[in-house]
Amino acid sequence: MILFDNPIPRDWFDWTNASVGGVGLLLTIAAVVQATGAKRAAREAREAIWQREASDSFSELCGLAGELAQLLQLERPNEAAVRVRDLLARIPKDRTHFDRFLDFDSDKLKVVETAFTKLALQLSSPGFLEKKDEFQVAMQEVIEANRVLGEIHGRLLARREEEEK
Repeated sequence: MILFDNPIPRDWFDWTNASVGGVGLLLTIAAVVQATGAKRAAREAREAIWQREASDSFSELCGLAGELAQLLQLERPNEAAVRVRDLLARIPKDRTHFDRFLDFDSDKLKVVETAFTKLALQLSSPGFLEKKDEFQVAMQEVIEANRVLGEIHGRLLARREEEEK
């Protein structure tokens, strides 16, 4: 004997539960798709920011190297020595920080760093500017280092513009 008759049909209740579960599953799938898209967009934004920072940093390095060449041409060894020290502090830091964007340019940057290290030693020796032959060789090395820094900066800018499109 049944004391209480169930007012809700069992089939209707099961179908309601199944439809609520199906809607929940669809909403979960939609949320996963949205999260995946958001993650991809965040990754692309992070790469774009790193790329921008790398090109900006190498733009500053090019500016410092240009100032160094100008100071050498104006025969201001004390100010040039300070600028060389600035460059020697920045180049290794930027090389390691942005290594993934430099590819094969990392080796070229080591050569540039070596040239500036040699120049720093020459500038610390007394009478460097009076030795015209050594001074001319040093100027050529600075010009070459500036050219290499400019090429690296140009490649970073081109890659940045390519990724922004």
